[in-house]
Amino acid sequence: EKMDNKLIPEAKEIYSISKNVTNRLRNFNGIDSIPLYHPPMHVGKYKSESYDNYILSVGRLDKKKRVDLLIKSLTHCDKVIKAYIAGRGPELEYLQKLAHGLKIEDRVNFLGFVNDDDLLKLYANAFAVYFAPVDEDYGYITLEALLSKKPIVTCNDSGGVLEFVEDGKSGYITSSNEFELSEKIEALYSNKSKCKDMGQYGYDNVKDISWDNVIDKLTRTIR
Repeated sequence: EKMDNKLIPEAKEIYSISKNVTNRLRNFNGIDSIPLYHPPMHVGKYKSESYDNYILSVGRLDKKKRVDLLIKSLTHCDKVIKAYIAGRGPELEYLQKLAHGLKIEDRVNFLGFVNDDDLLKLYANAFAVYFAPVDEDYGYITLEALLSKKPIVTCNDSGGVLEFVEDGKSGYITSSNEFELSEKIEALYSNKSKCKDMGQYGYDNVKDISWDNVIDKLTRTIR
């Protein structure tokens, strides 16, 4: 922290990857910075094809990502709804046992590592994306989902995700309660036109995030 406080203010301009990180830098270091959003890796390739019967979860399987909350909520949803979980991590075995114990292992597909093309396809055909980590810095998954025109289900303590998701407009923001979460998942699955409208709204709000803007801002002080 001492080195941060000494060296960071030497910069001519100070940027962060999100408002969440800007707030942390101010609260813990007393340093002001400007949020500067950058696009995810496959910008320009995301697409929307259909709204199938699965909600998609993408990311490392660790406790802070709260994939267990999605699995628990699934038990209160229509049995036709499935969860596709892409990613690897230390929580995999626990999550598999959880799904088995809840007798919904046939509705939870653990996909492990997914290559780029398959990931784009998974986004393109999900009816929604679940992304509810604890206090996320930024969250590429948020942007990947919205650029694929999919609504997001998240939680009210998910940090950077909340900078892009508007409750009832581009997705749903809930408490970390499996019953409340299941209601929102059901609401989206049962109304695909709502999914489409929310996805379009979210897309319109992030479609202009670009590397050109990032590079322009970062090089301003040396021009």
